[in-house]
Amino acid sequence: MGLLLALLSALQYSGVSARFEKLSYDLLLPLQAPKMSDDIVIIDIDDRSINELGRWPWSRQLHAQLLDTISPAAPKAIGVDFIFSEPQNPEADRALARAIENNGDTFLIAAPVMPEANSLMAELLPLPDFAAVAAGIGHVEVELDIDGVNRKLHVYGGIGDGRWPSLALAMLQHGGDLNSNLTALQSRAQSEELSTAWLRNGRGLTPFSRADDQAKRVSYVDIIRGRANIKQLKDKYVLLGVTATGVGDRIATPLYRSHERMPGVELLAQQLNGLLQNRILQTLPQYAQWLLSMLLLGTVVLAIVLSPVRYGIWLPFIAGAFVYLVSALLLVFGRLWFEPAATVFCLLLAWPLWALWRIQTGAMAQQELQRQLESLSSFNPLTGLPNQKGLEREINRRVGQKESPALALLICHFNWSGSTSSLYDKSALKAIAERLGQIGCDKLFLAHLSGDEFALLLNERNISEARELSERVLASFNRPLAHGRDNLLLSPVIGISRWPEDGGQADEMLRYAATALFKARLDDKAAFCFYSESVGQEVDARYQLEQALVHAIERVEFELHFQPQVDVRSNGIVGAEALLRWNNPKLGLISPDSFIPVAEYSRMIGAIGDWVLKKACFELKRLRALGFTDFRMGVNISPQQFSSPNFCSRVKLIVQELGLPPSALLFEVTEKTLMHDLVLAQRVMGQLNDFGIEFAIDDFGTGYSSLSHLQKLPYQCLKIDQSFVFELGQSAGAQELTTSIIDMAARLSLDVIAEGIEEPEQEQILVKMGCHNMQGFLYSQALPIDALIELLKQRELGLAPQPEAAQESA
Repeated sequence: MGLLLALLSALQYSGVSARFEKLSYDLLLPLQAPKMSDDIVIIDIDDRSINELGRWPWSRQLHAQLLDTISPAAPKAIGVDFIFSEPQNPEADRALARAIENNGDTFLIAAPVMPEANSLMAELLPLPDFAAVAAGIGHVEVELDIDGVNRKLHVYGGIGDGRWPSLALAMLQHGGDLNSNLTALQSRAQSEELSTAWLRNGRGLTPFSRADDQAKRVSYVDIIRGRANIKQLKDKYVLLGVTATGVGDRIATPLYRSHERMPGVELLAQQLNGLLQNRILQTLPQYAQWLLSMLLLGTVVLAIVLSPVRYGIWLPFIAGAFVYLVSALLLVFGRLWFEPAATVFCLLLAWPLWALWRIQTGAMAQQELQRQLESLSSFNPLTGLPNQKGLEREINRRVGQKESPALALLICHFNWSGSTSSLYDKSALKAIAERLGQIGCDKLFLAHLSGDEFALLLNERNISEARELSERVLASFNRPLAHGRDNLLLSPVIGISRWPEDGGQADEMLRYAATALFKARLDDKAAFCFYSESVGQEVDARYQLEQALVHAIERVEFELHFQPQVDVRSNGIVGAEALLRWNNPKLGLISPDSFIPVAEYSRMIGAIGDWVLKKACFELKRLRALGFTDFRMGVNISPQQFSSPNFCSRVKLIVQELGLPPSALLFEVTEKTLMHDLVLAQRVMGQLNDFGIEFAIDDFGTGYSSLSHLQKLPYQCLKIDQSFVFELGQSAGAQELTTSIIDMAARLSLDVIAEGIEEPEQEQILVKMGCHNMQGFLYSQALPIDALIELLKQRELGLAPQPEAAQESA
């Protein structure tokens, strides 16, 4: 490393790498290229002007005419890029002086000149008559680098002292648009003396624009002949200079790499553009160059030392590219030039040194890498806690002890209250880990299994210890968790397995605890669950049920049964409720109470609900074709189905395709479904009411909805839940509540259907209360469609069984 730093210092201070640094600068310079300002205009003495106006130089009367012509346009400043240092024609000189004075915004130039070889440098200035009336004088001295290319500018220069501002600076000061921090520019560049006489001050680097983005040009002759619109010069900085072939000065610049030289007036436009936009570039001071180079070199050498062997050969090249990237970033965003070539050369020499060192230290690095990999494989990177692998290792360690204690494993899943998301950022996960760590317990081992699941392993003397720890975890998270400016309300759910009761290996304990956790998440009654054989069987059965449910529709395993709804006044069947049945080839006949919760949890209930709706409508059409035109079909609508965005359009499409009257359908929805989103319920029910479909509130009285909310909804029927019907004649409270529901429905002109009628006494009580539409085993169980059709035909012929007989059949 010391050898490389010494070489770096020698290259930077000796200037050996100067040409490579200049080449690097020219290659990176276009990255920062500013857009050429629209406020800069060149009046161009071009080939066409020479052809029309004659051989150069022209009479100064012509220049006076030009100034008089453009003065009414009121440009901010005019810079003339040729020196009127010798008298011409007195009359022409007077005309030009008068034009300069009348304009008041014209700047003339000064430049260093060496009259004879080996003589002192002198200043070439405009004639006193012109200088006296000009708005100011600015120097146009050009410094060339070792390769003959101009890259630098100096904001001040002059013989003996830097009294002349550059022409660009003088014009901007006059126009009031100087944005550049000249104090900083001067502080980073010492005054320099040229040939012991011309002094420079305030060195910077010209920020050349792109070659295809140059200052706007107006031909000199077009202004003289009146062909140009001089209004375009208003409030502009105007440069007057020569670009014609073979006339005037031309300077090599980084802008053109194919030996093409730039006219001096274009160079002035580039300098003016840089100062106007505050984009002048500056070279880093020598000490800063060295410090940054040392930092980059040291960083890269350190990276080479720590990198695997297979990457080492490429690192010097990658690092060299990175050094150029740093230089480019400083140039573009900091407007600072950092010379990269010497640093890159040293980096390339680092490869053989690195290869030699790597051979000697390879074994040590490999051991360290192995240790790091082992750490990453056993710990969670977000919280720093042991992960599942670390937990399994700790379980096996404790189980393998000679006098191993009983163990309890708790897996905690955290839900963010009020959100369906279980994703937390790193700080929230750390806060959860810290709170779990504050739960004091002897030999408690804490692990982080996944994003929202943590595990606690403890030595257990009896089952009460695991229960107590679970309760302490739940109590700990009753308090909000501080997370930045927010407070998180977390709801832990815990699954617990025990050793040796539940299993003998770490993977078994984890699997059983995860099974208990799944059971706890399904069960709203308790926040934690111990694993048992029955819990495992229940979860396994649910898994099989869910897998079978995935293909139930496509395998045509579902069917609909229909429970008749009877008007007891006429003893006629006025409708039926479509009830879903599932007959799986392997699992047999499955109760809706078993598979409906699974379908809701797995979000398959929407597709199943659509199938029920289509099937019910199809069977309704069949009934109507048989002449039962007054029959009304009740269809249960699931919450997911009800809230789906295109529910209304799907319903209308099905009804219209089958040619059904919408009034023949009665959609049954629960209070819970309606109260989940009252605005949505109003919209959906309103649209389908307008279409002709009526709604019934199913299981009315069992929810927690407010009557003030329900009265805002467009429904036409109430279904009294069978739990109230069952207690009629046994509970005065149930009877009073049922009477209230029927009376309220009568006042609101709503239909009422009582469910679960099984005894004649229940029917009699309901009739006395004013309810006449009933449904239950007293009349008929839910029937397949063919049996329902047969029952309807018997009713027409007066052959239907009496309610007592139907009950016995059910």
